[in-house]
Amino acid sequence: MRRGLLGFLSLAVALAGCGEPGQIVPVMPPGATPVHKVDEKNAAEALGEQGARSSSSTAAVKGAEPYPPAPSTAIGETKTLTGDIQYTTLKEGTGEELKSGRVAKLHYVGTLSDGSQFDSSRDRGAPFEVTLGSGQLIKGWEYGIPGMKVGELRKLVIPPTMGYGAQEQKKIPANSTLIFEVELLEIK
Repeated sequence: MRRGLLGFLSLAVALAGCGEPGQIVPVMPPGATPVHKVDEKNAAEALGEQGARSSSSTAAVKGAEPYPPAPSTAIGETKTLTGDIQYTTLKEGTGEELKSGRVAKLHYVGTLSDGSQFDSSRDRGAPFEVTLGSGQLIKGWEYGIPGMKVGELRKLVIPPTMGYGAQEQKKIPANSTLIFEVELLEIK
């Protein structure tokens, strides 16, 4: 009877997805959130943007950069990227092109739609350094600055879903569209 009960329990455990006794089964700690990689093709859906437009969408392929370079634009021309991020070249750059995995040294000024400034590396007198694709930036920057050349000045208009969304940040109200002027000073 014991042997039959153990066999039944082993079968029940295996069917429940726990695996065989002695088998190591990965589990998440309580309260942990699983991380799912999202490619450009389904990023809008993952953010709840059913049918979001993307005029420069490229299919994500295995081994491709997580945030591909945005196509270059003529001065004053505006293009739209994944998640309805708009970018405009304000001043052309002539140096190296920024790609994921590289450290960028930048100056930026951030404003809200009403024109009020919420942050500026220029006012602090210290450029901002970050590794592109490291997860330290809002998605609007991750998609909006790859492809910039050293010396380029680019305007980014980032909708809430690619910025801070419903989360309020210091001087940034929830659901704010963010506008940045970003200048790429150096690539390390």
